[in-house]
Amino acid sequence: VNLTGLTAGTAYSVQIAAKDAAGNSSDLSNAVTFETEAAASAGCNATAGSNYSEGFEAGIADWTQSTNDDFNWTRRSGSTPSNRTGPSSATEGSFYMYVESSAPNYSTKTAFFNSPCYDLTGTENATFGFKYHLYGSAAMGSLTLQASNDNGASWNDVWNKSGNQGNSWQTATVDMSAYSAGTVQLRFKGTTGTTWQGDMAIDAISMTDGAVATPTAVN
Repeated sequence: VNLTGLTAGTAYSVQIAAKDAAGNSSDLSNAVTFETEAAASAGCNATAGSNYSEGFEAGIADWTQSTNDDFNWTRRSGSTPSNRTGPSSATEGSFYMYVESSAPNYSTKTAFFNSPCYDLTGTENATFGFKYHLYGSAAMGSLTLQASNDNGASWNDVWNKSGNQGNSWQTATVDMSAYSAGTVQLRFKGTTGTTWQGDMAIDAISMTDGAVATPTAVN
């Protein structure tokens, strides 16, 4: 039997009885309890749009540190404390954000860094761009960008790099057109490897819409 009209995220108790054609009913069965699934979140509370940039020069701005991970990202100027890993300076301005991979932050520990919520409604070619720096050992771990359109209930990987990428800042551009129907939140997931030589850094964040304007007809 299908039970309809139930409320999401609610506990219920059900009993059944047998009834014959003459209208006689049995005693009620033992109770069976269950809880309906929680209602899906409708996006997130947007605080940014498709014309956005951040270089962490005045702090971490509207980005936030996660409390559901092993350690935090760090804002820094100049080189990272460990030799032969991490950048020597920011790619723009003076500051950047990075994952410090020295003990006790390895092995295989994770740090999340959460973006504001972007409203991409009406965009055509929204693109998330950033600079990244992965320099150290081949076993240094991985940097992943994840996206959520259900207010953080679930996350999808949309970009990833693993291992040593050389001692220079690299450019990443990620197509966000799959989220053009509403709002999306992003987060960087830094996962350390099996070595202290695994500092990972990000800088020069941007969200843009590359839609081509429709030409105006001239009579």
